[in-house]
Amino acid sequence: MNHKCKTRFLILLLPLTISICGQKTAALQQPRTNSNKYDDAHRTLLEQQVNKAKEAGQLGDQASRVLPQGEDKAGPILRKNYVDEYIFGRIEREGIPHSGPSTDEEFLRRAYLDATGLLPSVQAVRDFLRNKDPEKRDKLIEKLIGSEEFTEQWAWLYCDLFRVNRLTGDGKVAFNRWLRDWLRTDRPYNEVVMDLLSPSAKSDSTIPQMGFISRIARNNKRGSVNTDPDNYYAVNRLDMIDEINVETTRIFLGMNIECVSCHDGAGHLEPLNLYLSDKRRMEFQRQSAFFGKLSAITYYDKDNVVNTDYIMADIEKGYDTGNDLPYITDSDVKFPRDGKKYEPAFFLTGERPRPGQHPRREFARLLTESVQFSRATVNLVWSKLMTVGFVEPLDGFDLARIDPKNPPPKPWTLQPTYPELMEAMAADFKASNFSMHRLIKTVMKSNAYQLSTRFPGEWKDSYSAYYPRRMARMMRGPEVIDALVQVTGRPGSYPLMGANMTRVKQLAAPADLGKAGGDILRIMQSFFQTTRYSAEPVGNTPSTLQTMLLMSSGAVNQRVVADKNSRVQQLVESSKSNTEIVEEMYLAVLTRFPTAAEKNVVVTALEANRQKGAEDLMWTLVNGAEFILNH
Repeated sequence: MNHKCKTRFLILLLPLTISICGQKTAALQQPRTNSNKYDDAHRTLLEQQVNKAKEAGQLGDQASRVLPQGEDKAGPILRKNYVDEYIFGRIEREGIPHSGPSTDEEFLRRAYLDATGLLPSVQAVRDFLRNKDPEKRDKLIEKLIGSEEFTEQWAWLYCDLFRVNRLTGDGKVAFNRWLRDWLRTDRPYNEVVMDLLSPSAKSDSTIPQMGFISRIARNNKRGSVNTDPDNYYAVNRLDMIDEINVETTRIFLGMNIECVSCHDGAGHLEPLNLYLSDKRRMEFQRQSAFFGKLSAITYYDKDNVVNTDYIMADIEKGYDTGNDLPYITDSDVKFPRDGKKYEPAFFLTGERPRPGQHPRREFARLLTESVQFSRATVNLVWSKLMTVGFVEPLDGFDLARIDPKNPPPKPWTLQPTYPELMEAMAADFKASNFSMHRLIKTVMKSNAYQLSTRFPGEWKDSYSAYYPRRMARMMRGPEVIDALVQVTGRPGSYPLMGANMTRVKQLAAPADLGKAGGDILRIMQSFFQTTRYSAEPVGNTPSTLQTMLLMSSGAVNQRVVADKNSRVQQLVESSKSNTEIVEEMYLAVLTRFPTAAEKNVVVTALEANRQKGAEDLMWTLVNGAEFILNH
């Protein structure tokens, strides 16, 4: 391929690119290691947190300066639902400038990426832009939510959240398919969580349940069940239960209580979390006791080889920190326990299970009935659709700082950016029978979601808390790869359980890429995809590593050439004019028509050499900022 020509395109089409030279290269995610050292145990709370709002606002400001300029209409915005009432009501009261509505091209690309992680087809773009129906945006959202591509996108999100990586191939696939089923049918989310937390099974891969966190029940230095099937002493059951407590609270209540699993909050958490600074370790242990009867042991196949799954059943005696025989009692990852036996009580309220009821099911009931469950869920969805949550990080809720009617003492301030809106969305979520479809549609149909990335005047970091513009975000790893194969017309090939998958998000985990990994996995990791040993992906800053991989990777360069029935080959060999080729490639990759200046440059290159010009244009477009940004 003519690299000099590609370089010329990059220079001539400068508005397509964001200069990221000199930025720190993103580190690849590494598996988390366990340690009982204080600093390691508290690192997630004590380390400096990224200012996600500032980061997103600055990325949007940078992007708005290089994206093609549209017609900015920053006047009063029509309020379509209660989300708009809260967002624009506060913006107007406090005199904050805001963007105008997004163009149809901007909205169409954004809606497809957020809902499905894919881009609209060329025909879909043409049809949408020609459509004069004033309700066409709402109708598009209705079409996307619940589609098969929607289930793939959001099931991958939840697999990241649940760290689906330890299960065997069949287990991962079963879990992923189950997630897709409830996302497709809009099963009430509280029922989904109830099923995750309460059942028993012969194998944690046979039904989607505690398997997503039972990975903690690993062998340790005291021996191996691989060599001694009766060596229960090699399993630290209490540590496993404590990690289940930490993870379920983090994921479903938006609170990181790991510090309190080691010691009381007093004397440690005052600078970080007012609510948790008043919590005691025994309250953590009482919540762990909901899982006190849980057993998770490995089993063996016909050749007496240990299986990686666990038998999950409520057959043990309870949460006794003094004697958990036949399992090991001393903690491998926490400070020494006090040797007491604890009875279940819910961390937030102290409520105890009802007599005669299944303890884990009672925990799931108390958790999902709590308003904090609804808050944490709407905060998660808001962050995925609006780039920045009401509370960041997502597991950083401070319950002493969320009520405007009961503000915290100075110098503390209220934590959520829009506390009243968050409460209204939480109430609506519960009233809708915990409908994820309704929650997502409510946000996407609002004009707050549909603002332009372009911002009139000078951007200030303090504006971020108001959501007065579209907060740009980098595409995530699977989105980059799936969109790449989509726009180039060269689908992936990932064997899975006897079938061939063409998109990454049709898989259950990054490990399912198998031999097709390599460059694809490296690109995904550079775009914030974790190995799932750590928490869900975070990051929204372009890096030199991303640029280097996209420019040089075979996963990109082999797809942009006129070969193997690629989009470029089909266009070059078609009867389309050079102008039509340029338009189709822009519509496919960027969801817009080229500007007059862009068209003139590229048509001239195609007239000189139709194949090379088309190849270099495709390479340039997929390496540009417009492709990798969801704006």
